Amino acid sequence: MLLFPQKDEKATGTEQIFYILSERESVIGKLGQMLRLAGFTHVEPISKSLKGIKTLPLAAQARGIVIDVGNSLDPLEMILAIKTLVPRGIWCCVVGDKDAITLAQAYARHGLHYFYIDAEEDEFIQVVAAGNPIKKSRRAVNISVLGCKGGVGNTTIAYHLVNKIIQLRQMPTLFIQGKSGSHDLDLLFDKRMNQELMPVNKHLDLMCPQDGSLPQLKYETTEKYNFVIYEETANSADKEQLRQIIEHSSCLILTLDRSMSSIRVARQMIEINESINRAQRVPRRLLVCVSDSRPVSGDMLSVKDVQSLIDRKIDVVFPWQKSQLRASLFPLKQKVTPIDTLTQRVLGAPENARSFKLRFKTGRTGEI
Repeated sequence: MLLFPQKDEKATGTEQIFYILSERESVIGKLGQMLRLAGFTHVEPISKSLKGIKTLPLAAQARGIVIDVGNSLDPLEMILAIKTLVPRGIWCCVVGDKDAITLAQAYARHGLHYFYIDAEEDEFIQVVAAGNPIKKSRRAVNISVLGCKGGVGNTTIAYHLVNKIIQLRQMPTLFIQGKSGSHDLDLLFDKRMNQELMPVNKHLDLMCPQDGSLPQLKYETTEKYNFVIYEETANSADKEQLRQIIEHSSCLILTLDRSMSSIRVARQMIEINESINRAQRVPRRLLVCVSDSRPVSGDMLSVKDVQSLIDRKIDVVFPWQKSQLRASLFPLKQKVTPIDTLTQRVLGAPENARSFKLRFKTGRTGEI
């Protein structure tokens, strides 16, 4: 498999660009001076905060970026933003106002250096000049979309999620369909799957493991990708394989309908996820979606009923429409669609609570 990107020769320090992302002019001035004194003549400021930026305008000659997180004590939020914004081929480090060993350790676990901006100037320059990452490299954002029943539109939701992420982030993305999936990626992407790894465009590759085995989502297989989306039907997949998928995921999406059979599978997946979280103590986000593949009738379970049975809030509802592929995901009358909200939550972006409430009414009063 051609899963290893060709490495280009590095340009010299004077030809490459170093970026500084900070909303504070004092930090941009201080770091810029330090980088120029270290020999980097091309230093470009990006005068924004990490939380307030949707894309990073980095040139092809970018060598690295220094990100100012200020006095933030929430490294997980910052790490998710970095993973979804900074291409994995670009060197990155973090500076902040807090002199805390626990902060540095939290960033180090994700392959990022953290420097206390007021006391670690020498260490900062040494690491930046060397351009060496921490031994543990930045991993891709592994997103697993697991259908709790056949026919709930799991592949369609995963397909549109992939396209939305590419549209918003324009970063290398790998879409993997498991052996229990619908096996229709060739139709969705209009590509003949005549090899295990199929390029679609400059941002997207497809993978359908021909032997049905679980791809290695942690190491060399995903070295070039910022995002890896894995789609599988959970109710017919091997339990041990599902456990491995959850262990390797940073974001888990469960898709179910209003039937007891899918609710039973969803409860099982939630219990497995909670068991793994207790054992590993690794943060893993869980999103639950109800997908209505047929009209909602009075004798069907309400969203409140589903929430009560799985003992968890429903994050997104995909309402039934006659044309399931487009209408339920991109209804013309809605400015913000369910797939938009799901994408925002996967990427860790904030959303408007009021519009969320209005958006997902399904015709039954008080369901959301």
